[in-house]
Amino acid sequence: MIFLLYGQPASGKTTLGNLLADHLETPFIIDGDEFREMFKNADFGFRGRKKNIRAANTVATYLNKKGKDEGWEAIYVDLDNVRKSHPANKETHVIMCLVNPYKQFREELKQDNEGEVIEILLKSNRELRKEYHVEGFEEGNPDYIIDTNEEMPYTWNRLKGLLKV
Repeated sequence: MIFLLYGQPASGKTTLGNLLADHLETPFIIDGDEFREMFKNADFGFRGRKKNIRAANTVATYLNKKGKDEGWEAIYVDLDNVRKSHPANKETHVIMCLVNPYKQFREELKQDNEGEVIEILLKSNRELRKEYHVEGFEEGNPDYIIDTNEEMPYTWNRLKGLLKV
């Protein structure tokens, strides 16, 4: 399953995505800011966002489909250089945390992973990073909408309750 957390900058995508990944014990988390940095994409216009989102969608689709194959492990190293591994199987989820403002790219992800994507729109009216907000943000029809103006423990419990995880 792919859990797509999307919303304007500073809406809590990365924080909730990391909590969800830890809770689901998955090493597969795709963070838009990290992804953009890795691939040196500093274009925040439509073309740059399109490139970033489609690349993230491709990786998420690969991990989601690969996870259906038994017999392999994801190996990764945390900040303390501790080597960890996680067996990948049909219960290994992918967490995506991106602004992802365009409905068409979210629809492409769902088409490539039929019945395997849960869209979660995060909304906040906090002033933090408002200068980076995307004009013309298309909310679409997410499976869930979460108001992230509350304290994080409340928001996290709300997300867990909605997803029943």
